Amino acid sequence: MDGISGTTPADRRRSRLAEAGLWGLVLAGMLSINMSWTQDGNYFLALIGGTLATAVVNHHAPPAALAIAVALASWDDRCYGVVALVAFLAGRRPARRPGAVVWVACAIVPATVTPLLEDDPLRGLLLIPVELLGLAVLPWLVGRYTHQRVLLDEAGWARADQLEHEQRMIAEQTRLRERARIAQDMHDSLGHDLGLLAVRAAVLEMTPGLDDKVRAQAAELRAGAGAATERLHEIIGVLREDGADPAPVTPGPETPEELVERCLASGMTVTLERTGEPDALSPMAAHALHRVVQESLTNAAKHAPGVPVHLRVAYGEDATDVRVAGEPPVPAPEAAPGSGHGLTGLRERARLLGGTLDAGPDDGGGFVVTARLPHQPAPAAAGAPREDRATPERLVQHRRTLRRGFMKAAALTVGGLALAASVFTFVSGVPSVSPDAYASLTLGTARSELADDLPDSQYQGRPDREPPGPAGSVCEYYGAGESFSPSHVYRLCFRDGRLVSKDRIPLEAPEPEHG
Repeated sequence: MDGISGTTPADRRRSRLAEAGLWGLVLAGMLSINMSWTQDGNYFLALIGGTLATAVVNHHAPPAALAIAVALASWDDRCYGVVALVAFLAGRRPARRPGAVVWVACAIVPATVTPLLEDDPLRGLLLIPVELLGLAVLPWLVGRYTHQRVLLDEAGWARADQLEHEQRMIAEQTRLRERARIAQDMHDSLGHDLGLLAVRAAVLEMTPGLDDKVRAQAAELRAGAGAATERLHEIIGVLREDGADPAPVTPGPETPEELVERCLASGMTVTLERTGEPDALSPMAAHALHRVVQESLTNAAKHAPGVPVHLRVAYGEDATDVRVAGEPPVPAPEAAPGSGHGLTGLRERARLLGGTLDAGPDDGGGFVVTARLPHQPAPAAAGAPREDRATPERLVQHRRTLRRGFMKAAALTVGGLALAASVFTFVSGVPSVSPDAYASLTLGTARSELADDLPDSQYQGRPDREPPGPAGSVCEYYGAGESFSPSHVYRLCFRDGRLVSKDRIPLEAPEPEHG
């Protein structure tokens, strides 16, 4: 019934049942509201058969069904309920809607045939806009509005499902990011220790007077430490997948002084220059400072063992400047290759703080790492994923726009209906006499005295059968107090300019009763 693509077979079955229920309600209303049961069987057969035929045709060719419904309504006004239902279903199924020209033709052509065959075609033609605007266009607008509301509701549920899926993905990504961070911290800490172990082995290897066998073992130890560092980098990303609580792996960050002491104890040559006090550092900045110094000293131990390293840390009011410079390398055992991921991680840490980090060779052939780390983190350029609130707001805005559009279209239609009704009433309204005025008419009254009480023109409709008027009289016909589609007329007969009879006569003669 909704005509929405992608519905399941169960949805289509429910749609067909709902549509059949609407047809049943319309038919029941046609047969029960003000129905004259004195009609013969052919009338009921035509009424029910025409409605059922329209329902069948509407399932396959809605424009043709509209044409049949309008033709039935031209035959009997009760069938305008069928017209309204066909128009409503057409609005509910826009995917099956052909061009507007086809719909207009299917409504106008059958509506004009019957008036053109009547004695007063002008009145019937002027009545067409009133009937079609009120009983076809308005139901179509209601159907169209409900269809679009269904689409918006489905879009809202689909968006809710999408947001729920995105939240699950965000949670999974957050977990993976945390695992990667833990793995990176483990890699950096263990890599630093393995680098210092390699430095100790290199110092032992170059000790004078050492036995060749011991020297070879020291070389193997140094090479093994370097290889272990690389293997650690390759496999540390594989963490356990179970949900058990992991043991804490991130100790409190060491100060630059403590890192330098550890390096000196391992045999590295490191000098430290420090200015200012680290009182204003936030925990995030302190951890970033620890990581920059640790990674820089580890790289120096790995790639240039035995080379003096100069570390300068300047604590300022708002930021800390770090500079780690290694002198040009001297002939030394071959250093282990690096992946470059450590410096990438350091740059990301500095960026998240709102700072910068640069690394590269200097003019003298050494390697320099410089960083500026703000004490308080600045807003990150790319933070955690945020919930997209634009789409729910757009859905609300679309619903508001839909309501406004429907109200405007309905107002224009009602305005057009009122205008068409006014034109119809003005041009071809039924000249009628009110019941009170009719009751006040007195036989024998001169026609000239009734000029102010009677319309200027007469009603063109005539009864099917009427009693004969007084001999020698001239009769006039007026609507019996009904402005639209009167069922009775007042017949006033004058002879010699005076009222000699007045009668209220039905336009359609009643069917004879069979005894």
